[in-house]
Amino acid sequence: DIGSSAIAGAEIKDGRQLSRAAVEELPEGLVVDGEVAEPVDLANHIKRFWRDAKFSGKSVRLGVANQRVVVRMIELPAIDDPAEMRQTVEIEAAEHIPIPQDQAIIDYQSIGWFEDESGPRQRLVVVAAHREMIDTLVSSVRRAGLRVDGIDLEAFALIRSLVPTAPRGDGAQVLCHIGAGATNIVVSVDRTSQFTRLVGLGGVDLTNAVADQTGLSPQEAEALKAACGLLGDVPAGWDHATVTRVRHALALAVRPLVQEIGRTIDFYRSQEIARPVERLVLSGGTALCSGLDRYVQQALGLEVEIGNPLQNLSKAADLSFDVATRAAVAVGLAMDASEES
Repeated sequence: DIGSSAIAGAEIKDGRQLSRAAVEELPEGLVVDGEVAEPVDLANHIKRFWRDAKFSGKSVRLGVANQRVVVRMIELPAIDDPAEMRQTVEIEAAEHIPIPQDQAIIDYQSIGWFEDESGPRQRLVVVAAHREMIDTLVSSVRRAGLRVDGIDLEAFALIRSLVPTAPRGDGAQVLCHIGAGATNIVVSVDRTSQFTRLVGLGGVDLTNAVADQTGLSPQEAEALKAACGLLGDVPAGWDHATVTRVRHALALAVRPLVQEIGRTIDFYRSQEIARPVERLVLSGGTALCSGLDRYVQQALGLEVEIGNPLQNLSKAADLSFDVATRAAVAVGLAMDASEES
């Protein structure tokens, strides 16, 4: 999982056993808005990250999530032949996806069957990505000496790691992975993506709000954000006035993100296929900001929890909760690789 501010990796062996995972900060400017900006420098960091984390082998699966990835839901007549299905999807995708076909990489996932007056039909989630963006990402990883075995939408990886394999109800779960520069919002039903949306708001917005309020550097503001959080008792050693100012800045900065999450849920609820939303699950580094889960719960009136990316594994490495939360996408990508092996 290669983001704007960090890289996260996870290795799973023997089906469901996490052998190791790691998260490392990336210098600013290597990845911008989810796209590789400095391929050579990124390759060098990936190579060092792989070595320091002591991952075995050379095969990797990559996650993608940026504004050059388009996700649409389409409906088609029931088609049994895989080759015919792919051809039909690619033809239909041209009507729904604003990327020229010769510049796009297209894949799809079935999310259910239904009947109407014309007979059996199926709903599909279709994903299209700009080929140039994918090629640049793959080139950096190969330059680091690794082999790319697959590329997946980050939303699908989040479902595998954050949604329990044993159903907790018949409703929908909303997953929000809050990265540095963007938040990935996914609606899942029966461990299948029903809707996904990328919002250009994330942890950096909260950090910048604290920096503006206090006059501190971004690095100092990041530490202050983590120490104070949004809610709860005043941390030991901090004066009440400073904590109040920081929390006020955080509340103002997080409000637009909460509003976007609420709009996404409202849009899903307006769909014919919608089910009642049972809970909202947070992950990513910003999810660790103290009190954020309670703030979102109060604002949206939904049950909110911090996700556990290790819940579907039979054995997990000695991994801290902080690292696990930030590595939710990477764990889901590795789970997919283990399922296909």
